[in-house]
This record gives sequence, structure tokens and C-alpha cells, in this order.
Amino acid sequence: MTLEHHSRSKNHDDVRKRDGAQREQSRLAAKYPVALSQRPAWISKTPRQLEFVFFDLETTGGNPSNSEVIEIAAIKERDGKEVGRYQTLVNPRRHIPRPVREITGIDQSMVKDAPVIEDVIDDLLAFIGDGVLVSHGVLNDFSFIAHYARKIRAQELSNFYVCTHLLVSNFLPNIPVKSLSGVANYFNLPVGNAHRAMADAEMTKDVFWEIQKVCERNGFKSFEDLLKIQADNQTLNRLGPGLLSHHVEKAPSTPGLLYLFNSSREVAYMSATPNIRKSLMNVTELSDERDFNRLLVDVTDFKFERTPHFLAALLQEKKELKKLELSVDPRKFEGRGEDTVQILLPADLLEYWEANPSVLPFSIPGSHHRVTEEGFLLGEGLDTADSDDDIPAQRNRLPEQERNQYVYAHLANAGREQLKVPIRKTRRLVNAVSNPKYKLSRFADSKRSAVHMGHLVSGTGWYFGPFDQPKLTRRKLEELLVIWPFHDVTLPVDQRAEMLAHFMQVLLGRFDDEIQRISKLKNSVKNIFHPLKRRQLSQVVDLLKALRSEGYALASQAHPRTGLVVLTNNDTKELDIAVVVRGRIRQQLKLPVEEADKLRSSRFFTRLMLPYHNELFQSDECLEFNEDICSDLELFAHWFARRRGEGEWVDFQTIAALYNPHASE
Repeated sequence: MTLEHHSRSKNHDDVRKRDGAQREQSRLAAKYPVALSQRPAWISKTPRQLEFVFFDLETTGGNPSNSEVIEIAAIKERDGKEVGRYQTLVNPRRHIPRPVREITGIDQSMVKDAPVIEDVIDDLLAFIGDGVLVSHGVLNDFSFIAHYARKIRAQELSNFYVCTHLLVSNFLPNIPVKSLSGVANYFNLPVGNAHRAMADAEMTKDVFWEIQKVCERNGFKSFEDLLKIQADNQTLNRLGPGLLSHHVEKAPSTPGLLYLFNSSREVAYMSATPNIRKSLMNVTELSDERDFNRLLVDVTDFKFERTPHFLAALLQEKKELKKLELSVDPRKFEGRGEDTVQILLPADLLEYWEANPSVLPFSIPGSHHRVTEEGFLLGEGLDTADSDDDIPAQRNRLPEQERNQYVYAHLANAGREQLKVPIRKTRRLVNAVSNPKYKLSRFADSKRSAVHMGHLVSGTGWYFGPFDQPKLTRRKLEELLVIWPFHDVTLPVDQRAEMLAHFMQVLLGRFDDEIQRISKLKNSVKNIFHPLKRRQLSQVVDLLKALRSEGYALASQAHPRTGLVVLTNNDTKELDIAVVVRGRIRQQLKLPVEEADKLRSSRFFTRLMLPYHNELFQSDECLEFNEDICSDLELFAHWFARRRGEGEWVDFQTIAALYNPHASE
């Protein structure tokens, strides 16, 4: 074989390999619609290892489409050392507005002989090169340079950028004045001739390195960390999600508990899911919620614990949430409880009711049995632990290797060994940019309405839901509140108690009972010689009849449910049974499949429900909404709405005939 022939053969092989690689890339792109990560490897370096261009522009306005640049200044640093400067005035070919002249000190005479932007743009782009652009309020300055590069040179500006203002706002929000000079003063840095380009570029450089020192002390050492703290939409989209679709393809489509880990090997997010694989696929794409996207770009790994059904996953999630400090609460982010309603009692009205129990025809708030966590979640006969340390290690009867089937191997083996579940903290990065929008708080607003719709809050009152049409329900409740404003503290408390009675009897659908009670009150001895009071009571009766015909009573399906959840556990070949009383799972147990007939036994059913006898028939019972009760109510309502055929729900009323508390043992 000649050398020339060998060369042609080698070139042919190279072309064939290149074509094969392109075909494989096309195949992967078709199979996995989510693009591979576009993060360049160099962003994992520390800032001292990179090239930065600290710059500032003075302009005639804030919009590049109708404003012009009048001054440009830039300082280039490479590996932490200055390597060049660029500065020039620019003739805007238009009048400089008086406010701009006053702020910058640049007038028309100073720019008259300066070059125009067309003569400057090439030198500026050459100076910038591939460096990272840094400015205080970089989005506006960057937009001017990108506009000119696109308009004059048909070139897209693809540089990464850093905004010191965003870094301060997201990571150091306690700095009182977040202007460039204000931040410089905070760090005791010299403030030069502010609002002149070179002076501002100098200050930006000094401020950036001070912020970087603070970030480094808190564990954020790479340039990628700074981008995640910055977290504007364009940066998030450029970073993209940490997990890609082909990373999660082997995850099972079964219920379980899903953990997402950030780059600090901490739990960034945790949630129960009816389909692990589907939930993982959802986090391989950025959403419309920037706060959640901040979390997704920092995800590096995941772990799941498979559960026999979605209900078990939710119960386990409840326990894990007590141990984790998540900046994004899954209950809030997933909108659980948003279609439920609380009727909350004002404090003074509650005190009046407790002092005079007969003023309202309802069950006064009382103590409740604690939830018994046993059976398919924590093993047989285990009561709720008083602290996290008391929680038994066994979560169900599945061996460890079956429960934790799959851990994504994106990290090195040493990294995977550091994945600990649960972890009692989350990365400060997410806390630094946290938004109360996704943090669940049970504290009621001091200016709360008596009708609260959404995630349950602390207080005392009644609970209903979930509703298929929550907005329509809210409108009806607010209309009733206008008719009977029992929350109005300017009215006499006894009058408000009477209003509350009317209000709740309408919601409960007890029109006949309320009409009978009012008629009896109307004909009582104390009102027999009070025609005005009798007329008022007659008007209430007429109003109740009208509201009944208009359908203001809440449907029975919206009342807290009582009954049994029966699920098939294919892992243990048993039935998992949950006892639900007034919307809360109060007990869990296992039953061998061959003993399923016990559920039809009056003796077995009665012994199961007897501990809750006082609550079984009290549909009007008032609740004290503490954290546990709120979580329990939301948990069951969420499962019931999303169970999609999982298990069988048996309402207490359909099998009430089996309940015989007076039968002899």
C-alpha cells in the first residue's frame, strides 16, 4: 500500500467515523427531545481562573432601540490580573437630554468630535472577545452591546455575563443601598467619579471581587455557582436543567418518594409521586416558574424510594418533611389544598362560644385522637413518635434493595456515597434566593377573612373540600358572609353568634333544622311581645328558604370524608387498609388477602371504628387547626383527588349497618 493510498484510506475512515458520530447524535436528539447540557466545562472553574471584562456604558436612555451610547469604558482581567483597558466617548448624533447631562457631566461639546458607534463597535467586540461581561445592572448594558453587534455587524453576542446588582439582591439582600456606590460604601471601597464610565467600571470590578469573597466563604467557589445565584431567566435557560431525559429513563413508573440532590450533595427537593419516572421527566425541562428553575439548574442527582402505592408515599413524605428544611415545599409548589375551604372563627367569638356552649347548635372544639401510624407504613402497632429520633428505621417490610432500586450514577462512586437521606438542611444558595411563594406557612394572616381558601392555616373552625369549582364556591361563601358578617367585630358578639349559626347551617344543608329552631325562637315567651324581633326572625326564615332554592348548601362530597381505604399491596401480597375519620387517616393496618372477608364482618368493622365513635356522626364538629391536622387533611384530600383508580374507597355511610357498638364481645 502506498503512502498516498494510505492517506486517502485514513481520510475516508475519518469521514466515515464523523458521519457515524453525526448520525448517532441525530439519533440521540430524536430519542431524547431535551437537548444535551450546553454548559461549557470552563464555567466550573473559579473566577480567578477566568477572563472578565468589567464595563459600564453611559447612554441617553434605557432602550437601545431609541437611545444611544455616549461613553464606553471596560477593564479586562485574566487570571485575576488586569491585562487591558478600553475607554472612549461616543457621538450619539442626537441631543443629550438634560437629566443625562446633569448625572454624567457629559455635554454636547464633549462628544461632538468623538467617533460614532459604527467606528467603535469592532474595537469594542475585539476587546471583549470571549470574556465574561460584568456590570452593575448588566442586563441593560448588555442589551446595548448586543443590539449594536446584531444591527451593525450581524453578530450575536454570546458571552456569559454577571450582574453585581443581582448577586447583591439575591445573596446579600441585607445591604441597605444596592446602587453601585451604595454597595461600594458597604464594603468600604473608594467611590470615584460616579456615573462616568471608567469610574463605574473600576467600582464594579472592586465590588465584584468583594462579593466573590463572600460567596467563596459560604461554599460557592465556582463561576457556575455565581451564575446560579444570579439566576435571571436568560442565565437559567442557558444553564439548562441539571438532569436530562436520558438520565432518568431507567426509573420505574411506580409510586414512590423522590429526592433531588444539588451540587452540594444536599436534598434540594423531595416529593411523593404516583409515577417516579414521569415526575423525573418533568424536572428535565425548565418550567415557567423561575424560582423552581433556580432549583432545577442546581440538581445533579436523584434518588427514589419505591412504595407499594401513592398513599404510602404521601405518608412517608409527611414524615420526611419534618426532617428537611426545603425552600420549595412540595405541598405548596404542587398546589395541594388550594381547592379547600376553611371557615375560621374570630378569637372573640370563639371565647364567647366557649363561655356559652349553648349559643351555637354545633359541637364545640375538643381534643382529637392522635394519628396512629402503623401497618403498611411503619410496621405493626407503632404510635406516632414524639421526635425524629424516635422514628423507627423500618418503613415497610420490603428489603432495602427492593425499596431503593435505583440511584442515578451521574456522580462518581465517592459522590454517591455522600447521598444521605434524609438530610436536615438544604443548600444556602436556594435559601439566598428563596421566595415565600413556595414556602408553606400555617400562620394565619392577621387580616384574614373568615372564609379562607387555599392551604390550611392555624385557627379554629370548619373544613370543607376539595371542590371541583373552587372559585364558584368562594363566591357563594363571600355572598353569605355579606348577608351574615359574623366576622365584623363592630357588631355585638351575641348577634354575630346568631349570624354564624345561620351561616353554618346553610353550608351544612340543615335548612329545616334552622327554620325549626328560628320558628321556636320566634314563638318563645321572650319574643312573643316583640313584634320587631318576630318580624326579623320571619325575614331570616324567608331568606333561608330562598337560599335553599338557590343551592347554597355545600354538596355532601365536600364534607370531610369518613370511611376505609383498601389498597392491594403487590409487594407483600396483603391488603393495606387506612381508617379515615373526618378527612384524616387515623389508623393503618395490614390484612392478609385471604382474610379480606373480615371487612364485611360487623365485629371486625365495629372494633376498627369504635375508637372514633364520638366523631363518626358529628358532621358539624369544629376543629382546632394545628400543623398535624392541617397536614393530615391536605394529605388525604390530595390522595383522593389524584388516586386515579388506586385502591378502593368505602364510605362509612354505605357500610354503617355493620357498625354496632352495643354488640356484646
